[in-house]
Amino acid sequence: MESTELLKRIRDEINCKIEVPSPEWKTSKQWMDEWGLQLSQTNRLLQYAVKLGVMERKNFRIACEGRPHYPVPHYRERTAP
Repeated sequence: MESTELLKRIRDEINCKIEVPSPEWKTSKQWMDEWGLQLSQTNRLLQYAVKLGVMERKNFRIACEGRPHYPVPHYRERTAP
């Protein structure tokens, strides 16, 4: 198999993998609606919360309209270990 064919096959496999986040994981837009803030404020707070260890971030590959499955960051409150 040629190198370019292998690369295309790898990318195709990655794009086929859809992940469904559990309800505790929310996008920044969902947090924005829940908190009643602007998107820029919400993103800033989420970044600080992740940095401080209050929240965790994970990219989920979800189906997006108009493009293949795209990684979208989701956030949730960090649970105690």
